[in-house]
Amino acid sequence: MNRSEGVKGVDVMVQGRVDWYSNNLGHGFISSEDGGTKAFVRRKDILTGEEENLENNDKVSYEVIHGTEGPEARNVSRI
Repeated sequence: MNRSEGVKGVDVMVQGRVDWYSNNLGHGFISSEDGGTKAFVRRKDILTGEEENLENNDKVSYEVIHGTEGPEARNVSRI
């Protein structure tokens, strides 16, 4: 099993880069460093104290959960 795929309902901490993020829409996608699955990220999942927007190619640390429509990023923080 790929590290970023996790187990349904279980958080897995990974590092990756922002593939695409729209500040206007407040969401985007992150790819893990190990080339695993892309995870969907929402503005509300960026940790408090961080600027609540991401830029393309930002390096980030995050938890991956299995959402109803696929992998989702939680507790996102720039590194």
